[in-house]
Amino acid sequence: MVGISLDEELKPLQEMVTAKGILWQQIYDGDKTLVKLFNVKGTPTYYLLDREVKIAAKDIPMKRLRGAIDDLLKK
Repeated sequence: MVGISLDEELKPLQEMVTAKGILWQQIYDGDKTLVKLFNVKGTPTYYLLDREVKIAAKDIPMKRLRGAIDDLLKK
């Protein structure tokens, strides 16, 4: 799992990661390259990628995420 921050500055991202105990990688996208590439309109936005790094699902509800990940791992 990877998070892409929409924060304007790095410090608020670092503080949030520490405060919430986020364990997965967070990417600071200061110039908004990834935001533009993936057409992100707001947060949270979720993308589930398959083994070929293709988008398998977008904005999948968190309650269905585990099952979707398990399905992809079976392929």
